[in-house]
Amino acid sequence: MMLLILVVLSCKSGKNGAMDTNNENTLLYYSKGPCLGKCPVYDLWVFTNGTVLFKGVDKVKHKGEVTMELSSEEIGNLALLLEHSLAEPTIFGKVRDLPVTTLRYEGKEYEYYVTKIDGQLKEVNSKIEHLVNRILSHSD
Repeated sequence: MMLLILVVLSCKSGKNGAMDTNNENTLLYYSKGPCLGKCPVYDLWVFTNGTVLFKGVDKVKHKGEVTMELSSEEIGNLALLLEHSLAEPTIFGKVRDLPVTTLRYEGKEYEYYVTKIDGQLKEVNSKIEHLVNRILSHSD
């Protein structure tokens, strides 16, 4: 009986400390994968309420979680850019030693190499990377 109580209590305390990153309030998910060199590896979630969660994994200035808030205007501009910029995901072919970027938006997943994109997807990617740089510059 004691073991059951301990398990239940430990599960509840873990859920309270972490932000739910898989819910309907997630505007987008953005991830940078590893390479054989010094590529930064991280995950980023932007929520519809303006909260941004960054999780640094490897070769980044800040490992672990960092949060920040976007204004309603910033969230609106980002949502508008995403809505009008992303075409259907295309077939993705892996290339050795290039970091894979993953973007999930409205149930669609886009995997690509930043060096091999152009047009509106490049604009979206630049906007998100600018957001990451803002987070890292304020996490000192």
